[in-house]
Amino acid sequence: MSLASIVQTNEQTLQPSDDSLIHKLVQTVFAEVLTEFSGWKVKYCEYFIRSLSHVTGSPRVPIPDGDSTLLHVVGKASGGPDGDTERVVAVTSCSEDGTPRSTSTISLQVIHAELLEPHKPYEYCTPISRNIFRGDDDDMMPFIPYADDPTFDHIDHTLCYGSFAWQDDYDPDLEVISLEAAYRLHTVHSLLYQDIDSTGILPFKLFSTPGKPGLFTLSRRRDLLKWNGTTIPYSYSFPSSLLSHSILQHRLERIHTLFCPNLNCIEPLCPVHVEMNPVPPPRKQTIWLSELLKRVERPCEAGCFLQTRTVEVLPRWSEDDINSFKSILDIEPDMIPCDHAELCFKPCHEVLYYRRLLYPDFDEPPTERPNGEYKGKSRSLEFRDLDPLKFTPNEPCYHSGPCDVSSNCLCFKNKAHCQRNCRCPAKCARRWKGCRCTKARGGMSCVKVKRCSCVEARRECDPELCVKCGCRYPKTSTCGNSQIQQGHFKELEVKESRWGIGVFLLEPAKQGELIVEYVGELIYEMTFDSRGEVADHLGRSYVFGLNKTLSLDSSRAGNTSRFVNHSGDSETQCNCRAFARLVNGEHRIGIFAIMNIEPGTEILIDYGPVFFTEQKNAEASRSD
Repeated sequence: MSLASIVQTNEQTLQPSDDSLIHKLVQTVFAEVLTEFSGWKVKYCEYFIRSLSHVTGSPRVPIPDGDSTLLHVVGKASGGPDGDTERVVAVTSCSEDGTPRSTSTISLQVIHAELLEPHKPYEYCTPISRNIFRGDDDDMMPFIPYADDPTFDHIDHTLCYGSFAWQDDYDPDLEVISLEAAYRLHTVHSLLYQDIDSTGILPFKLFSTPGKPGLFTLSRRRDLLKWNGTTIPYSYSFPSSLLSHSILQHRLERIHTLFCPNLNCIEPLCPVHVEMNPVPPPRKQTIWLSELLKRVERPCEAGCFLQTRTVEVLPRWSEDDINSFKSILDIEPDMIPCDHAELCFKPCHEVLYYRRLLYPDFDEPPTERPNGEYKGKSRSLEFRDLDPLKFTPNEPCYHSGPCDVSSNCLCFKNKAHCQRNCRCPAKCARRWKGCRCTKARGGMSCVKVKRCSCVEARRECDPELCVKCGCRYPKTSTCGNSQIQQGHFKELEVKESRWGIGVFLLEPAKQGELIVEYVGELIYEMTFDSRGEVADHLGRSYVFGLNKTLSLDSSRAGNTSRFVNHSGDSETQCNCRAFARLVNGEHRIGIFAIMNIEPGTEILIDYGPVFFTEQKNAEASRSD
């Protein structure tokens, strides 16, 4: 079937259920774009290669045989201090065709510098200031490390991967081709993006799935290639999730997908929380509409329902206006019509009309238990989130109803406290209550386990819950249990020490103060095992156990904390210690001073017996 006949059939009879026609159309358009792009790419590469041979700027000046430069040393002027000399150099100026025009001489001082010794070798990593979620390394092995080192079993190491990256026939240009094909199918042939995606013909999934971003999401993180055949406008934005019935709802979903609401981040495209942030379920109405109307004491601007008791002409809203209003009601149903009118840009009496039409009053007033629990339900308040090594933080719960087994609550299943970003009621029985410590006058508050519930639970104070300890105000805070989230780090210097490269303090530190946060890549156990083989071979490991699921590896990405050394022998006492803390629902590691430390002192910690046991086992395996 020709492309013209497919297009004609599509325009006349194509329906979403006609799977065979949709498959043929997607195949045809994709092949069409692929052919166009391939033809353009060949011509572009030929043009670019030819441009490299063209002379740009002034023409090349001919150099006589035997000369390598137009600077000619004509003699020595005189000796300088410390044995330095000056040389007189002749400089020839040439015209555009290469003909010499004039010659002048200049004096250059020759300085004999001392030979600089190269710095001792060390392992470099990508500098970062926050943890990066890596999960598992790609199943495709990018290269074989230490393939020429007979002491490293690189063949056994390759078994950790499924394939080699250089054997995969992946072309990044296919992303550009797939986006162009999807755009043409949607705009020219009126196919829905979800119908295109369901065919599975394009090399990439368009929409994201849990744990794996789709092509539309990836397109926001890269610059699209400009080529002659593209029809995608520069300002066009692909949807990152399935389109909603409401434009407003679609915008909200896009914001939720890109924006991270965690207090540690509050930024788009967060490198830590890579999972898609789900849109919260619709809130249930808890106040009768009649009760809300009684709260309005005076009319708002023109068109208030208080001034317009009877509607002579029924309002005519578009379908998108109605769907947008539904989206607003799903977020905040217990709002007076005057406030809803401000959000909808509609007259107040029209908003009330559709409010009554869409959501009439209930037969009985809805009730919401203050603690989020209902009678008859079990109220198990068992928690296991006090020990970081035995607990992995879960995503915020976003269900309707109480946080128990009936709602499939993530916090309930994980036996964890509900956090700030959870969608359950503020008075949910599972919510963390924070500490009740007060500001310290002469020192830091929230430092002793028996007095601060947050310290006892190995979590940093919450600035919204712990209102009395002062953690809400970073500049004037005396709270000693909120230093990681506030970024109160000491100034450090990396230089040579007794054990190679070390970290030295440039300012004084008191006992209990944060020195630096240990940052790196958040990895799962399988990646820890595969990277561990290389670390054992090198005899250096940069991995901290974070919790029962994740480890923190700074071998490839980290900060100055990766150079902190072990305290060494019994004569050298460690002056710092690493602690894992739950910071706003996220485990993070801080290195704290366990004594007063003077400037110029090297930061030392105790790696622990497990680290050296693993090192000895690795050395024994290499000797075998």
